[in-house]
Amino acid sequence: MRDSTFYTLKYVAIELGENQDLIREVSSDMFSEHGCFTAYNAYPVTEQSIPIIMFTQEGIENVREMLADRRDHYVEQMRSTRRMYRRLRRETPAA
Repeated sequence: MRDSTFYTLKYVAIELGENQDLIREVSSDMFSEHGCFTAYNAYPVTEQSIPIIMFTQEGIENVREMLADRRDHYVEQMRSTRRMYRRLRRETPAA
């Protein structure tokens, strides 16, 4: 049996202990095949309509993986930056 439950962006942010803006940013490239859907509560939909972003359980897992990948990338960037500064300090003559 296929689960047809949808969870709002706010729900997912609370469940994952993350900021809603971060979840929105991470999910901006997700589509229905990734478990992310957009709905509207007003008719007709216009450019000013505010979308309701929803996720399936699979979508929540995809967001969780994307957050982990983003953190891994951030940590690697920080390590790389620290290595660069250490190398620069060794190479720069003392004044």
